[in-house]
Amino acid sequence: MTILAPTEEQEALRATLRSFFAERWPEEELRAAAGSAHGHDPRLWKAMAEDLGLHGLAIPEDLGGGGFTYPDLLVVFEEMGRALVAGPFFTSVAMASTLLLALPDRDAQERLLPGIAAGERIATVAAVETPTSWDAVRIAAEATGTGATRTVTGEKLFVLDAEVADVLLVLVRTEHGTGVAEVGTAAPGVRVEPMATVDPTRRQARVVFESAPATLLAPDHDATPAVRRMCDLAGVALAAEQVGGAQRVLDMATAYAKTREQFGRPIGGFQAVKHLLADQLVSVESARAALGYAAAATVTGAGLPVAASVAQALCSEAFSAAAETNIHVHGGIGFTWEHQAHLYYRRAVSSEVLLGRPRDHRARIAAHLLAPSEIP
Repeated sequence: MTILAPTEEQEALRATLRSFFAERWPEEELRAAAGSAHGHDPRLWKAMAEDLGLHGLAIPEDLGGGGFTYPDLLVVFEEMGRALVAGPFFTSVAMASTLLLALPDRDAQERLLPGIAAGERIATVAAVETPTSWDAVRIAAEATGTGATRTVTGEKLFVLDAEVADVLLVLVRTEHGTGVAEVGTAAPGVRVEPMATVDPTRRQARVVFESAPATLLAPDHDATPAVRRMCDLAGVALAAEQVGGAQRVLDMATAYAKTREQFGRPIGGFQAVKHLLADQLVSVESARAALGYAAAATVTGAGLPVAASVAQALCSEAFSAAAETNIHVHGGIGFTWEHQAHLYYRRAVSSEVLLGRPRDHRARIAAHLLAPSEIP
């Protein structure tokens, strides 16, 4: 498999997005959204959907979307990571939409995806329990009942954007194995409790279900393959976001090193700073190559689980290291609340564990090397 190079159309999309976010998402808007009750700017959300059609970019046209490819969508995530855009786009588009498209339930797709594509409905996936794991077979929440009509009882942790979501896609245990239950956030028996986390730009919550009414999607199927495909594709989207963020903080550190002077010359002239920045450039470019490989796998399907884990391991570490280096290069000002360096560092730290830690992905890669047909 070759690394997927950006097309002319994707580069044009990138230029449009960079200009759009520069105008519509300055730092003051980011800080205002991070400190608001909902954690995002509804006006930006609406403009992204209506003016640019980003929410439905990779959703098929017959389901209300734009019918573009997943690599096209990865350009969006990379630019959103660069601009540190807050809001439920990742969970609604990279996770919920991907999960719905992977499930063999056309009725659910026709009912939910057009609203997501239009930005009129926000969906999230409730998966993680105690102990925290994205393994689809380690689920305690139950969906009792028969057929599609169920009630859900259990607890989910670190549910992204649950406070603003309309629909929860809850991973549950059923008679067929793993199931996906559609639950309205306003339904009786649903309690959403915000969780304090390190990243104010990505809200998370504990969600408790007490015999909450639900619709079991694809009720006669085990949803484990669909959940794993969602994790792979969402992992590549997260990697794209991390590459965008890593490039941004590297650019910030480099620009500062060229202008900040000590002992009569720019600090970028000192060997220690040069080596810091050079190491991060190598790391970011390696992560970008892994992302390109994973992007190709989203098209061909060949080796996607391994490619997604390679991208997640490398891109997670690259973003965290670059964000930390950015703070070090800026020195004292980089540690202050007023400087935006800490916002990128917080996003890097939270993203590194969002869909599994780098060591988890390395363990998955090792499992593939030892038993290729049994990769989880």
